[in-house]
Amino acid sequence: MLEQVRRTIQRFHLIAPGQRIAVACSGGPDSTALLLSLVQLSPDLGCTLSLAHFNHRLRGEESDQDEQFVRNLAERLEFPVHVTTADVRGCAQRVRANLEETARRLRYEFFFSLVESGQADRVAVGHTADDQAETVLHRLVRGTGTRGLAGIYPVVENRVIRPLLEIRRHELLDWLQGQKQPWREDPSNQDLRHMRNRIRHQLLPLLTEYNPRIVEILAGTAEIARDEEAFWEDYLQPALAQSVRWEEDRVRIEIALLRQMPPAVARRVLRNALREARKHYSARQQTEQARSAAVSVGSADFEQIQRLLDLALHGQSGSSLSLPRRVVARKEFSSLWLEAGGRPQTTFPGYFYQVEVPSVVPIPETGSSFTFELISLASDQPRYNIREEDLLDRRVAQDPLILRNWRPGDAYQPKGHWKVRKLKELFQRRRVSSSERERWPVVVAGGQIVWSRGWGIAEGIAPPPDSEEALRIQESKS
Repeated sequence: MLEQVRRTIQRFHLIAPGQRIAVACSGGPDSTALLLSLVQLSPDLGCTLSLAHFNHRLRGEESDQDEQFVRNLAERLEFPVHVTTADVRGCAQRVRANLEETARRLRYEFFFSLVESGQADRVAVGHTADDQAETVLHRLVRGTGTRGLAGIYPVVENRVIRPLLEIRRHELLDWLQGQKQPWREDPSNQDLRHMRNRIRHQLLPLLTEYNPRIVEILAGTAEIARDEEAFWEDYLQPALAQSVRWEEDRVRIEIALLRQMPPAVARRVLRNALREARKHYSARQQTEQARSAAVSVGSADFEQIQRLLDLALHGQSGSSLSLPRRVVARKEFSSLWLEAGGRPQTTFPGYFYQVEVPSVVPIPETGSSFTFELISLASDQPRYNIREEDLLDRRVAQDPLILRNWRPGDAYQPKGHWKVRKLKELFQRRRVSSSERERWPVVVAGGQIVWSRGWGIAEGIAPPPDSEEALRIQESKS
């Protein structure tokens, strides 16, 4: 295993002689193995080591025991240790962000701060080949393109490195046992309510039955995708320089040049332009809440880019489109404009939010917010006490959920109706005005509408009679 770690470090130029490496150590098997392997390799690598531990305070006394475990390791090895603590749960609740994403953001802010403050040159983290495979599968399930398939990078912003990225987890555990080194276990890694854990404990073992080398194959796919992305970054520079401009605090794209490009190139030009607009918006955020909100807003890259391309090539001048992170796209004659934090001038741009369960999703466009949560259907609780038109089969929450506004052509079969109906027809029967229609919320799963305001859940989406849990959708005024 040590030789493979050495080859990975050399292959990706992770550590240079004389560098100070802070080893991120949670106390778990991956980070503990990372630490001990670098301890044995450091004389040949010519680097000096320290430990870095982030206490998330998510598991009470157990989190404090993890911290003490790492401090004991540092004392035994006579290494400096950098420790910080944060109220991750409280921070996530304050900004209404996903708990795991908030934990990751705060953890990496800590790692980056060690480099920025001069306490380390790089921070080593313990992601393995199995983590790479899980990441690729997770993104495939949620929907992704080549960029998402690239998975975990060996080096992040020249500050974070991953020396174990070509090591299998079972090899790592065998090596640790051979070293007679104990480690800490995090019970939350067994919680199958989290998609990542279901992929680790259910999907990957199932795929291994079809191909015992599935982890290596997915890791290889990620490497191919990373190389593809690196090629495109260089290839696109002339096209971006020619077709994309910053003007008056907005990104301008020349539609005539976009028309001449193959679709693959046009999509990537738009994706880069959108990324620049979002970066500009994020840089303008001043508060922690605003920064976290910008991070937590979901996005469906391919659909966004395709809608942008359709607007550019087929939309009428003056039409616009609203995208996550408060970016508005507007077509004006021969140009497509992307404005960070802008607002459409005429037509309603629509909205599109990817939803995690549980979460509260504010919709400024409607002046309301939506709560998505799993609730218990206790056998002693009569169901007539609950609004059944807002209760969905909990399995729907396993798919990526999209909360968006009504679009022309939308249709579904509300529960109790005998056929599929266009929402436009339902609007006409209920005399819903045009201004109300364009802001009308629907929830989509698997490409199908499963819920709409006013008519509730779709036929066949109700929880089965023996269900112990259901997904509840509630709308409330902001």
